[in-house]
Amino acid sequence: MSKRGSEAESQSQSLAKKPKTNKSKWEFWIDRGGTFTDVVAQLPSGQIKTMKLLSENPEAYPDAALEGIRRFMGVKGGEPIPGGEIEAVKMGTTVATNALLERKGEKTALVTNKGFK
Repeated sequence: MSKRGSEAESQSQSLAKKPKTNKSKWEFWIDRGGTFTDVVAQLPSGQIKTMKLLSENPEAYPDAALEGIRRFMGVKGGEPIPGGEIEAVKMGTTVATNALLERKGEKTALVTNKGFK
């Protein structure tokens, strides 16, 4: 491994291990894909944890992103998620992008008028 790669890896590891100070709330970063949903959680302690769930698993849970949050926070299905304990939830998805690239899904149109801003 090159020196530069080694430095980047070392920096990445130290950032992942370095807890934020004065944190008392959860943060979640979620990537929902067609097959799997990845959930990254920063616990109130600052520790970072990850989880991978099937994006579609209706026998086990209705929504993978919410299920990941529930599991990390220890909230049982049917109980409300304590939103006051969460600082942020940031979510991205490749589902729509993949549908566009693969030309799947319903036909859509954009209609606008002259001068529309």
